[in-house]
Amino acid sequence: MIRDRARIELGNHVIGRIEKGNKKFEMLLDPEKAWAAKKKIREEIEKKLKKGDSKTRLTVDDLLKFQGINLDLIFESFAVFEDLKRGKKALDSDMQDLLQTTDSMRIGAEILLNGQIQWTQKQREEESQKKMKQIINLIAKNAINPQNKKPHPPERIEKAIEQAKVKLDIMKNAEEQVEDIVKAIRSIIPIRIEQVQLAIKIPSSFAAKGYNMVARYGTIKKEEWQSDGAWVTIIDLPAGLQAEFLDKLNKLTHGRVQIKTLK
Repeated sequence: MIRDRARIELGNHVIGRIEKGNKKFEMLLDPEKAWAAKKKIREEIEKKLKKGDSKTRLTVDDLLKFQGINLDLIFESFAVFEDLKRGKKALDSDMQDLLQTTDSMRIGAEILLNGQIQWTQKQREEESQKKMKQIINLIAKNAINPQNKKPHPPERIEKAIEQAKVKLDIMKNAEEQVEDIVKAIRSIIPIRIEQVQLAIKIPSSFAAKGYNMVARYGTIKKEEWQSDGAWVTIIDLPAGLQAEFLDKLNKLTHGRVQIKTLK
């Protein structure tokens, strides 16, 4: 249990903090339970991104109502400190002025959502490796070499990230970091994120399977089922996937698909 004293031992807990103005607000939490909660938060944000939801960020109110995340189990207590290791409690006046609340549960939710948490070394390494693979995969799919209009191999992208000494944010979604990382490695390799737009007509005998394939690879912008059962669509497709997509679509339809590049 936390008490006011000269110094606080962390034990198996870690410090989570948020900084506002020139003040720090710190709370003690369980790193494993906090880690599990952050994963659930990221999964929820990823669902919103896939749905095209305009509101992808979670608020404190969202988190307090979020099923499956129990702040009581994450935080050792709901005491808020200015300097936790020294046992110096935060002043109510500072919390109200800078965080607009003295409700320590709301402050804990804010720390979990947007604060800095001292993750364990094992957690950082595990998440960094996972995030690197996700980012490389996204860049390989969505970017091309503008000199030859072909995608870069994942190995080349990984080497460029290493040479550019890019630092990943382990708690940000991979999608949110792709643009900045592409900018960072542009001085190492010629690269550009690009989408192509294709008009496609698939004969009726392949339309159902063709629809499923197209939906997996690209974003359907327009579509029409014609009187003979053929399916006509306009899609946006990551440029890095174009060659693979066209190859598979041609194999599926035995070359009977009609494709036109619009842009």
